[in-house]
Amino acid sequence: MHIEVKKYQDEDEPQLIRLLNFCFEYENLINIVKSNQLNVAFSAYFENDLVGILLTWKSRIHPYCLYFRILVDPFYRHLNIETQLLLKLEEIKEEGLTLQTSTWETSNKQINLYLHNGFKEIRRTYISALAVSDVINDRSLKGKGVQIQTLEEVLMNKELTEALIHQVKTVYEETHEVNPVAHLDADQWYELIVSNDVLQDWSYIYIDSEEKSIIAYSFLHESDEIKTVELGWCGTNGMEQKQLIPELVHMQVNYAYRHGFEFIIGEFDTTDSYALEVLTRFPFAPSPTWITFQKE
Repeated sequence: MHIEVKKYQDEDEPQLIRLLNFCFEYENLINIVKSNQLNVAFSAYFENDLVGILLTWKSRIHPYCLYFRILVDPFYRHLNIETQLLLKLEEIKEEGLTLQTSTWETSNKQINLYLHNGFKEIRRTYISALAVSDVINDRSLKGKGVQIQTLEEVLMNKELTEALIHQVKTVYEETHEVNPVAHLDADQWYELIVSNDVLQDWSYIYIDSEEKSIIAYSFLHESDEIKTVELGWCGTNGMEQKQLIPELVHMQVNYAYRHGFEFIIGEFDTTDSYALEVLTRFPFAPSPTWITFQKE
């Protein structure tokens, strides 16, 4: 059986959408396909059917990697299409860029393909949901010399805003050493913090009221899922303070419950000890793991 690999064309889109849905990747990839992030893409055809795709893209926040995804119709995986698309990727790779991709832990064939071709696992991501009714707790949080403010309140204070930007930048760079961050200025970090879907009045920040410094923070975001909100960035001023993050999440759980939300979704990277503190302190439901690989 002959597989033809050729450059992706706009007319391939209807079949691509079918493939993305078939591989449970529509929500992850359709926006990239339709944006200027898309770098190069190749389609794999059997006769007149699109049965595989190689998508590559770049990130302005993580500019040192070439991201890619290889997807193949399960009914055609016996034709080793993944191998052909991986060889095509090696042909087009730009010198100096690290290759990076992710796949579910249940994708045994792809995992073996990457490991046998020089890729290394760099992290695992647990994507899980918490039923807010399971963990309602109305305790008040008190501490000498500290106070809790919302993100909305903090952004009204220039000094605290600058401290928050510095803290978020520091934690994000610390937890993404394996995939370094671009050199972004304070205004760019500010824009990332106040992204369109962040819930400013539900994102909480522990503040040292005497030092006017940020001790801990936990952001909350809107979700496309019904009656659901999503945890965002979290961190502290030093690892010894990370036990404070679950305290802020407790406040978010209570607030979500009072406003009719049923679930909070979180993504927890094994390279992020701040986020893992939340995962270990709440009864999140078990879920498959998202595994990320790199090859230099």
